[in-house]
Amino acid sequence: MPTPSGQVAQRVFYPALRGLFGKWIYYCCLMPAKDVAKRLSFADEIHKSKKLSEWIQRQLKEGRAKEISEYLNREEQRFFNSLVVAIYKGDPAWHGFSNFKPLSKDIDMNEVPSEVEDSVGLLSFIGDEKMFAIDGQHRLAGMREAVKTNSSIGQDEISLLIVGHQETKLGRERTRRLFTTLNKTAKPVGKGEIIALDENDVMAIVTRHLVENEEWFSEDRVKFSQSDSLAAGAPELTTIGNLYDALTILFVAHTPGKLAKTQLRFIRPQDSELRKYVDLALRFFGGLAKYFPELRRYFESSSSAAPKVVKKQRNASGGHILFRPVGLRIFAEITATLVKAACSLDVALKLMSELPTELSEKPYLRVVWLPGGTMSLKGRVVCRRLLLYMLGYERNPKELKQRYAELLGLELAKVKLPGKLA
Repeated sequence: MPTPSGQVAQRVFYPALRGLFGKWIYYCCLMPAKDVAKRLSFADEIHKSKKLSEWIQRQLKEGRAKEISEYLNREEQRFFNSLVVAIYKGDPAWHGFSNFKPLSKDIDMNEVPSEVEDSVGLLSFIGDEKMFAIDGQHRLAGMREAVKTNSSIGQDEISLLIVGHQETKLGRERTRRLFTTLNKTAKPVGKGEIIALDENDVMAIVTRHLVENEEWFSEDRVKFSQSDSLAAGAPELTTIGNLYDALTILFVAHTPGKLAKTQLRFIRPQDSELRKYVDLALRFFGGLAKYFPELRRYFESSSSAAPKVVKKQRNASGGHILFRPVGLRIFAEITATLVKAACSLDVALKLMSELPTELSEKPYLRVVWLPGGTMSLKGRVVCRRLLLYMLGYERNPKELKQRYAELLGLELAKVKLPGKLA
């Protein structure tokens, strides 16, 4: 096909498969990242409004592009799933194959169904096709940034699922419908799967390390549940989901930068840095044990004796706040607040050692511990703030008193905040 200058465009070929899904004919194509960065644009093509298109691109630039670029540059085991791409204009062509010749004698081509052969071929482009990502726009934005600074990433082969797009009202509606279907029905990875499998999430890596290597959190001492609660008679100290949450709070407080949580979740640090986070976790829980004898007795007890310690500290009449998952989270949150206020970890733990721990007493009573003998997670934030008030680190006592009164179901004039500690 001639270009506007009259010259015949040079076709570029990519290996591909052709398939049919519902009413969509699609092509699975392998394309080098440098070509993806050059050929693909964002999904602003499906909107007629210029301002809407500009807003989409701004959202992408302000989003995860930098984080994904850093991931591509740092991670040798980097990998992306397929980008879904719409294409129109230009002269894209499908070149099907037949009469394959195998490289070895481990297959008889006469046994291969004809429809399988019909699905294998090449896609070719002349260069003026319009291609835009309708699923994977953040990955595309990050890839563009990474390729600019690291040419080796440009050689990575990216999987594209390509569908046809018609530049008409009905065509834009059809592509928008596919866009929203892909982005709204995709189920996010659950916390349990992250803890079990994620090799970039620092908290997941450290949680698995603690369960697999530290007696304090061996598998018979941690319930394998994503929940933030345990039955009163459960023999475990906490849940694996609660342990992950407590580590997240602790690690974010000790990691500089506004994007600390995102960095910790998506960018795996060097092994030496990972070891520092493991040490931080052990210092935190070891410090709690140092200043709270009940927890120390639990950690020092054998696996067979540990449930007896739990039973004594978690019972129908209340018990120790740190033997409830919500209590571990609250104390992790208080630690984070104190660390951000320039306390060292040990100073923060020592300050907290002065706090009350019995659930059946103030400030826990009727906030996170109800008279009927059950925990109430909805009072967690108020409970944390009450404890911070006692330590002298609550910024808005007036508003806290109002929320405390609402939880107690009392008039504001009849409510007193707990006394501050010396």
